[in-house]
Amino acid sequence: MYTICRSKRRRGNMFDFANLGDIVLYVLPKLLAGFLMMLVYIHLSGKGALAPVSAIDQVGNVALGAIIGGTLFNKGETVLGLVAVVGFWAGLLLLLRYFANKHMAVKTVIDGDSIRLMKDGKIVTSNFDKAGLSVRDFLMLLHQRGYRNLDELRNVWFEYNGQMTVVRKGDEATATALVESGEVNEKNLERLDRSREWLEEELKKHRAKLEDIFCAE
Repeated sequence: MYTICRSKRRRGNMFDFANLGDIVLYVLPKLLAGFLMMLVYIHLSGKGALAPVSAIDQVGNVALGAIIGGTLFNKGETVLGLVAVVGFWAGLLLLLRYFANKHMAVKTVIDGDSIRLMKDGKIVTSNFDKAGLSVRDFLMLLHQRGYRNLDELRNVWFEYNGQMTVVRKGDEATATALVESGEVNEKNLERLDRSREWLEEELKKHRAKLEDIFCAE
């Protein structure tokens, strides 16, 4: 006589979604905790977290969502573990955002600088490698913004968030911050072909101190 034995596959840490008890016991508490953590993070970081303007914001938000999603359906992860990991990652993002807003050098390291692709109607070929763009990519981005010919453009910058700033010939110059939170933006001074000495003279004319200025263009 032969006996047939059926082996049961191990389910590991995965849930049995046919079992309502698994969902109520494991998923819902972590889902609620993750939702509350996201609300706290959005409240502390401001509405900028909903519409990120830099690469670190975008990557950070994607990673934050992946952390929450990855722990929801894993029985080995507890609610406290979820709160700890999400809290650590959100805290790191908030810390980076704080120092980037307070210190220009930190912001430059994290976000990078704008890269000039056209100057006075001429293409700056040496900057295309810095921007990681080919000529085809450059033209595609311009076409998407409604610019058909290079002849109509005066200045083009590739911004640190992947967008492009375009100034046509005959248009007024775009606003450029020369002082941010009491610090001189040397890159923007160079962008306008101005010197630090010129800026200091302008501040003297207005009887303003550099450390007292939040923003000057």
